[in-house]
Amino acid sequence: MISIVEKQETDFSGYTLIEGFPGLGLIGTITANYLVEKLSFEKYAHIEADFFLPVVRVHKGWPRHPSMIYVNHELKLLVVYSEQIIPKTSVFEVAKAIADWAKKRNIARVISLEGIYTQNTEQNNSEANDVYGIACNEKAKEELLKHSVKLVEEGITSGVSSILMLELTKSNDIISYCLLGKVSVIEDYHSAAICLNKLAQILGIKIDTQPLLKEAKRMEATLSKHIRDMKKVQDSVQRFEESGNPMMYT
Repeated sequence: MISIVEKQETDFSGYTLIEGFPGLGLIGTITANYLVEKLSFEKYAHIEADFFLPVVRVHKGWPRHPSMIYVNHELKLLVVYSEQIIPKTSVFEVAKAIADWAKKRNIARVISLEGIYTQNTEQNNSEANDVYGIACNEKAKEELLKHSVKLVEEGITSGVSSILMLELTKSNDIISYCLLGKVSVIEDYHSAAICLNKLAQILGIKIDTQPLLKEAKRMEATLSKHIRDMKKVQDSVQRFEESGNPMMYT
């Protein structure tokens, strides 16, 4: 069972929702977290689900829900992201819950952030800074082309972003698409910065991505370590459950 717990029901007509769940290169999580930290977003809601592990990250002295929604009313932006990996068996349910919520709150646009794996992402490569896109409808396609985003003509995408886009193809009222940065490592901060630059261009906002590159090691020691720890705990729990051993207490 998944529920989105809001401070109060709000009409977000004209707002854009940025979705950044863990995926290839952690592009979505890194970018979403950076946006929230740098552009003075405030917490609006959190997602409750029984699949979240009982592990809570403490940030600036406060415990944080594994998955939250933040809002910046001045910029008319919302950001939803998770610091825990969503189990494969729950991806559809999470994506559908977000899509249904976006429709109920009259959100105008949904932009997902993901990574696309490539063999060649050297910075001196002429195509290293390319950002790719997948559009859910014609309006989304026009917007991507307007901002020089290369459309993915053929391929495969997965995770929350993929199902969320599929759900939003059912609605012509929401402009929805996915921005994909080229990744080659597990935590690709360089590609996250490139993806964020393109996102800022589309949104018409200013955000300095240099600190994202300079602070990559520091952020890797916190956010990325947290994601890896969650994966280890998740794998351990799954192995224990599959073993069929009874729960033991000491």
